[in-house]
Amino acid sequence: MTRYMVIHEMNETSEDHTHPPTRLQELAREHGREGAQPQWLTTYSPDLNDDRMVSLWEAVNAEQVRKAIRDYGFLDHLTPRVFAVREWGPDDVLATEGGEE
Repeated sequence: MTRYMVIHEMNETSEDHTHPPTRLQELAREHGREGAQPQWLTTYSPDLNDDRMVSLWEAVNAEQVRKAIRDYGFLDHLTPRVFAVREWGPDDVLATEGGEE
């Protein structure tokens, strides 16, 4: 399974949206559980001066994530940019050949 990060950004209609309420509880029940396809892992809300939101998912492909966002109205007043990510950090760098000194 691949991890996908979604940057939910403001657009020209974000402040004037009249979408129906988000089905957030249904999304959490159906896609927040282990083994869900796709699985919604978490969402980050940056500081109050940043209108973007970031969510993290596990899915077979990006279209699964886009469909869940559409179907449940998740942050649908924002434009989602979905892209695959790979997590790595200092331990991974040091574990590579030649990384240890």
